[in-house]
Amino acid sequence: MGTRDPPAWAPVSISLSGPTPAASVLGSCLQPAPAQTPTPVTIVLTPPSPVVGGGVSLAPQPPPQGFVSCSWHRSATTDENSRILTYYPQTPPVQQNGSAHTGQETAGPGCALNIAGLTLSDTGNYTVTAAPILHGGAGTHGNALSVPCTEILPKPTVTPNQTQVLENGTFTLTCNSSPSVNTMLWLRDGASLASSERLVLSPDNWTLTVLGVTRGDAGAYQCEVGNPVSINRTPRWRHPSPDPVPLSVDGPDSAQIDPPGPIALTLGSLLNLMCVADSIPAPSYRWVLNGTDTKETGSSLTFNLTTWAQQRMYECRAHNPVTNRTAWASVTVRVTGTGEAL
Repeated sequence: MGTRDPPAWAPVSISLSGPTPAASVLGSCLQPAPAQTPTPVTIVLTPPSPVVGGGVSLAPQPPPQGFVSCSWHRSATTDENSRILTYYPQTPPVQQNGSAHTGQETAGPGCALNIAGLTLSDTGNYTVTAAPILHGGAGTHGNALSVPCTEILPKPTVTPNQTQVLENGTFTLTCNSSPSVNTMLWLRDGASLASSERLVLSPDNWTLTVLGVTRGDAGAYQCEVGNPVSINRTPRWRHPSPDPVPLSVDGPDSAQIDPPGPIALTLGSLLNLMCVADSIPAPSYRWVLNGTDTKETGSSLTFNLTTWAQQRMYECRAHNPVTNRTAWASVTVRVTGTGEAL
């Protein structure tokens, strides 16, 4: 008894080497016609850079002609466990879902595969095969296509291993962002940084290490990240961390008193001295009068000149507890009688 061809809507088994001959004749000198090699096609993505939450269409190009069914697989092979669906272009079309179907995939004209509501887990290889109407005809086989599913990147953040660094020391910064980042750039005060003997980047650029810190390394550091579908910008710099990291410890090298001396004031006048010193972190201040600590600790010293004994040398001392540096400045104050010229 001979075999009957399956109806057009029935699932068929697809082999990469082509369909199996419909029947063989025992004892015949005739040999079965060899199966034809499937025609390779290219799979085209629309859009070319799919985005998480969006959709994508995978279409074989050129579209297969005269096929009874086509099957999509979520893998580089065509095993049944990876089959998403099989599409039968009859009237009306029929879609038979496979074990790899998630509920987001539908087939369309030209054997296209449409995926809605993309997630990062949709990233991977996809393969399509199409079976011809005629037995022994050449099928269509799409080579595996890797689909990169990316996302709109959030702003990255920078994590330092320390926030205060002494000169000649070392600090390391780590950029924190999404796994879908494709490019990474480090910036200091808005200028990009390149790897050098003292600026060491990890192979993936996620960490930046600064060796032998100098005063020129002080500044605000940012990491810049990107992928094919998003560029995260601020009004001034691309993809900065929301909290720039000020690094370095410095100073003070010098201090000054405002106003500078010598100062001449009449009795009853208000004396207001301000001490200024560049220091990271901010220094502590002490005021000294003729070598004696006044116990005044602010950056300013204010009081009324009520006695002649207050005409002396006033000195401020600015101390950085991290660098252990102290800078000082002094000014001479002279007291005159009311209306008396110096």
